[in-house]
Amino acid sequence: MDYQRIDGPDGMEIRVPRDEEYRTCSVCGGDCYPDPTGVDGLGVRIAFVCPDHGAQSIVDPFEDLR
Repeated sequence: MDYQRIDGPDGMEIRVPRDEEYRTCSVCGGDCYPDPTGVDGLGVRIAFVCPDHGAQSIVDPFEDLR
């Protein structure tokens, strides 16, 4: 998978897939907003949430580092 690298908080580099389908609502086709979150035992994840239809995808910004 090809990743886009962006600057995150405190200078940390965050990687998200270049294919932006992960941030499109599957119900209405609208743009979802990122909601970073921590998951116990799994680390950081970024959920992309549609304001009307809820979470649409979850991205692991460090997937390519494992």
